[in-house]
Amino acid sequence: MSSSLTPSDAVQIATEWAGRLNAAVKTGDAEAFAAEFLGAGWLRDFLCFSWDLRTLEGRVAISAFLSEDTRLANAGIQGLAIQSTSSIGPPALFSPPGNPNVVGVSGVLTFSLSSPPAVGRAFFRLFPDPSDGVWRANTLFTSLEDLKGHEEQEAPEAFMDEPWEELQAKKVAEIEADPTVLIVGAGQAGLMCAARFGRMRIRALVIEKTPKVGDVWRNRYPNLSVHTPGYHTYMLYNPWPSTFPKYLPKQKIGDFFEQYAVGQELAVWTSTTISAPPTYDDATGRWSVQLNRRGEKVSLSPRHILMATGTVGTRTRELRRSRGKNVVVVGACNSGADMCIDFVLKGAANVTMVQRSATCVLSARVADAVLFRRNYPPTYSLADQDFVFNSTPLPLLLKTMAGGATQALKAPDRALHQGLTKAGMKLTWEMEPGKGEVGLLGFLFDRVASGSLMDMGVGQMIIDGKIKIKQGVEITHFESDSVVFADGSKIAADVVVLATGYTPAIDHYKAIFGPDAPGADLPLGGLDHEGENRRAYRPSGVKGLWFAMGPFQLVRFLSKHLGMQILAEELGLKM
Repeated sequence: MSSSLTPSDAVQIATEWAGRLNAAVKTGDAEAFAAEFLGAGWLRDFLCFSWDLRTLEGRVAISAFLSEDTRLANAGIQGLAIQSTSSIGPPALFSPPGNPNVVGVSGVLTFSLSSPPAVGRAFFRLFPDPSDGVWRANTLFTSLEDLKGHEEQEAPEAFMDEPWEELQAKKVAEIEADPTVLIVGAGQAGLMCAARFGRMRIRALVIEKTPKVGDVWRNRYPNLSVHTPGYHTYMLYNPWPSTFPKYLPKQKIGDFFEQYAVGQELAVWTSTTISAPPTYDDATGRWSVQLNRRGEKVSLSPRHILMATGTVGTRTRELRRSRGKNVVVVGACNSGADMCIDFVLKGAANVTMVQRSATCVLSARVADAVLFRRNYPPTYSLADQDFVFNSTPLPLLLKTMAGGATQALKAPDRALHQGLTKAGMKLTWEMEPGKGEVGLLGFLFDRVASGSLMDMGVGQMIIDGKIKIKQGVEITHFESDSVVFADGSKIAADVVVLATGYTPAIDHYKAIFGPDAPGADLPLGGLDHEGENRRAYRPSGVKGLWFAMGPFQLVRFLSKHLGMQILAEELGLKM
């Protein structure tokens, strides 16, 4: 970083900019507030200016958003102050990825709000405005942190007036008798949301259709492991033990989930399903839910239902014995790659991966070193890591990737990509032709990783010829001993596995609530026109209905914002 600026300059620049923001909020002047952004700057707001998750691009759009319904004045933001005491530290100089000659200032603000009575935190990135040299925000992330008087609780003291078993039994009984939120699904989303809600004093009951917590992971294909490192993929309040491998296998995750439910003192009913479509009563503000709990009929009337049934659908648990067999795996993304690896290791005679369209490939080694570790520096606390990671508007992040960051990310994998291409695999880093190389992050955020592959070893197997590639041709039919393709070719096959994609998340909702239920025709998951998750962790368009989904880090962070929305409704704070 070549700059004459010093660390003390960074603090002064940030303090002067925060002072101008304070002047704007004191008068409720949305235009003056927006003027403290670069012309093409970004505001990402989580619940401070509306009860929603919003991203606004450009000074004009920011001003219009804050002016509408006098949002800025009504929020009553005050006391914007530089925070230097967190693990992030005081305002500091930084250079954007790939632009070492550009110098900016980043840091954290704290503030309070009057409507609702709350506290918030913001992360900013400032650069000199080319028009006049004044430092202004390129990005500002404003995040509601706690509702005053209803702050998230820390772990309780060890001293108790009654035995823990009795206290826990009373708590569970209260939840079971009258849950505020019924959470459907005991995967990472359901469990972490329940743990978060418990700290926020929201009564949450989790129901899970499998016999044991963690079966949602145990019942998947044998060699499944998380494709992101453990320091990025961990459970809220309870990171993985340091003895766990960096990339966790499914059995360890399943067993940990079971322990997590106990450790976080969650109320969970296993072997429980919803037996009839739930109905909502506007007069009472409650759902009528009929459950089948291990053969027993149970009726509940929660005020909210949280669908945490996942985004990946059903996966195969057991694969046929494959030693000496000819195997065809249809699909060239993560699940297909895992299955191909498994078949090779189990001694299949021939393994062919059928790739119907191009795949975005990044090695786990490069993703670890460049994407995840840099965004999750060990010097930050776990909460601060998530806070800073989520501070970048996703459309800006994807623009940055398309503007050259993806090219830089591809460079360390050049030999891998060349080898895969030579072996017949078609690669891409564009989600849409001509729209720019957004790379792996685009596929992760907008397509829930569909169309991408985090290489955990399958690449070298393909390069070495242990896995063959059949590319770009659709299957027309199966014969007794082969797969037949549209070009007339055949591949001998004793075993065929279809790893062709996941069940859409909305299908889980339709299966329980009915195909014609309110909101069943609305998209769920992926990114909306502003770059925020469609309907997840925010108003779903159906009263009393919420969705939670996505990777571990997303659940960890947004479970707090989801809990605050539910809590605000219960307290009558939402206008």
